[in-house]
Amino acid sequence: MKNIYLFLLSFLLSLSMNLNAQCTSCTITISSNDPANHIISAGQTMCITSTGTSTGLITITTGGTLCNQGTINSSNLWVQGGTFNNYGTITTTNVLTSSAGTFNNYGNADIDSLLIMQTNSLYINSGTVTNIRFAVTSNASATNSGNITADFMGDSTCLAFNNYGNLTVNFDFGNAYNSNFSNHGYVKIMRDFYNSYGSNFNVGNCMITVGRDWYNSATISGLAGACGGFNIAASSLNSGTIGSIGGPVVDLCDAGHPALGIDAPGGTIASNTTYCTCTNNCVLVAGIHEAAAQSSVLIQSIYPNPVANNLTIELNNNESELLQIEIVDMLGRKQISNSYKANIGGNKTSVNVSDLAQGTYILKITDSHQLQATQMFNVTK
Repeated sequence: MKNIYLFLLSFLLSLSMNLNAQCTSCTITISSNDPANHIISAGQTMCITSTGTSTGLITITTGGTLCNQGTINSSNLWVQGGTFNNYGTITTTNVLTSSAGTFNNYGNADIDSLLIMQTNSLYINSGTVTNIRFAVTSNASATNSGNITADFMGDSTCLAFNNYGNLTVNFDFGNAYNSNFSNHGYVKIMRDFYNSYGSNFNVGNCMITVGRDWYNSATISGLAGACGGFNIAASSLNSGTIGSIGGPVVDLCDAGHPALGIDAPGGTIASNTTYCTCTNNCVLVAGIHEAAAQSSVLIQSIYPNPVANNLTIELNNNESELLQIEIVDMLGRKQISNSYKANIGGNKTSVNVSDLAQGTYILKITDSHQLQATQMFNVTK
């Protein structure tokens, strides 16, 4: 039931993103072919309309916003502390998000190299993205509730990567250097899987396909009440930790069915680890297509981040309505729930998060049409 709920939630979130996609408060508007280079500074919002195409280099600095409903064909796009909301189409060589920048993708993106890096930088995908190389590093965070396909994918000192949608890696996947990856959707790795150097990989609630070799020298954990793990086509080698006694079960299924469950069962493997008993195979999350649309609420900023006591939330609303503000943890468990009466235009409110444990959380704001806007933040003690 929890699995179905997460898939349904993912579908509703992605569907809600496109129905009311909009760019507001524009200070620069591109409505035709524009080859110029742009640096979008604090207080500026560059809007590319549905008839607009931008082909120059684009840099979005802290406090700046790029909102695309049209087409971006640029060799380089740098979200340098600003915010990039894509509802249209991107075809570019490089996209870098750094300096606490935010990249929200609700449309379609074909990016050769996508890098999300540095503390408080955030990538949220509810659309469809194709990459050759995709990496989240240096304490950045990412959430996928749409479709991501990458030839090579790697995490390095990634604060949190949460997959609720569809993730396909055509070659190799690496989770390394104290990174944290949690799966709640579909993952298929066509070649090799690596989990190493102090990292944690939570298998979630389904079996993940690994098309060739599987290596773990860090920690593999399970999800309470769920059945998940790995279907491994070739070699399986462990020198780390798998599961915990009395904790959530992790299932390992090596296609060669070696006598000891996997080819090289070194390290620490909890006694409740199972072998080829889970039948909860990953399936594509139904209903996630070219995610579209945005609720009537636009989260303009949340601060401070990380936060210890009061989280301030700045919103822009298209209508006067009663909003439901919720804080949920990374397993989807509701921690805080408040109501807020918003007016048309700018709004500001706050939530006391001092009772929350240190960690990463998701702010969810539901409008009167039951559409949601979301953003991640961190609590520190």
